Amino acid sequence: MAKSRRLTMREKKLNAELKKKWQEEGIIPPDKPKLDRKKFIQEAMDGWNSREPDIMWDNYIYRSIGLMLGHSERRSLRCSLEAVGAAKILKMAMRLREFHEKVRAEGKTEYLVMDEYDYIKDILDA
Repeated sequence: MAKSRRLTMREKKLNAELKKKWQEEGIIPPDKPKLDRKKFIQEAMDGWNSREPDIMWDNYIYRSIGLMLGHSERRSLRCSLEAVGAAKILKMAMRLREFHEKVRAEGKTEYLVMDEYDYIKDILDA
C-alpha cells in the first residue's frame, strides 16, 4: 500500500473552495456549530433536576446508555467519546456498589466522601 503524501497549500485551498461552493449549492451539509459543552451540561442538569416524577425514568436511562454505547464515529471501528463516557458511567456505578458493599461488610454506617471518590478516581481519570 502506497504511503499518502501531505496536501499542498494550493490543494488545501482548492478543497476549501470546493467545500464552500458545494455547501452553498446544498450538495453537502453546512458545518455543525461547535458545541458549548458547559452550556450543554448545565441545560441537561437543569432539565434532569426539574423532571416530573415517573417510574419509567430508569427505563429511559438504560435505553440512553445502550444507545450511547452503540454510538460510533461515522460507523467506523473507532469508539466515540460519548460511548466512552457512557461506559465510564457503567463502570462507576459498579464500582460504587462495590465500595458500598465493602463499607457495609466492615460494619460501618458512615464513610468519607473522599474515600468514595478515591475508590472511583481511576475511572474518572481514564
